[in-house]
Amino acid sequence: MSSEQVTVSQFIVGLLQYATRQIKRATDGATDAQLYYRPSADANSIAWLVWHLSRWQDYMSAAVSGDPQVWLSEGWAKRFALPPDLPNEAAGVGDSIEQVAAFQVDRATLFGYMEAANRAAVERITMLTLEQLEESVLYGTPETPVFTGPAWQAFIYVLGDSIQHTGQVNYIRGLVSERGWRRRAGGY
Repeated sequence: MSSEQVTVSQFIVGLLQYATRQIKRATDGATDAQLYYRPSADANSIAWLVWHLSRWQDYMSAAVSGDPQVWLSEGWAKRFALPPDLPNEAAGVGDSIEQVAAFQVDRATLFGYMEAANRAAVERITMLTLEQLEESVLYGTPETPVFTGPAWQAFIYVLGDSIQHTGQVNYIRGLVSERGWRRRAGGY
């Protein structure tokens, strides 16, 4: 390999940073009503999607690196004050329609956590070795695993989720905004 080739870690970081930039553009100037709008009773809101993507980045990068999640170590779980039926490890996977509908947090906390989670994920992933990317990681519990496999594969799921949900954020913002909002938000 030449030194000009992009590493796996750089690729992962690049896509996570891209998704975060896109979310910032899509939410810039959004009202609280727009952040919490759900197109249907079983759809997610922009705010919930931002939280979920942030949790997913924080959770998986911490699981792979062995570092503590900023969700817990920096006190974000307490600031979000989620209902007691959601454990502190909650990342939104498997949330019920009622849990998604009840999700409410002030924007400073929501976007503060998004920034903190992305910063931590980027720092963690940048420091990973190829050996760490090959190690097995578990998401969920041994009794009910959501994912078990090599870390690089876990990051494929994180990146896929990030791209998919960033598109949903943009779609919802388009539904609730005036024509031309995307151009005014800085395009793509």
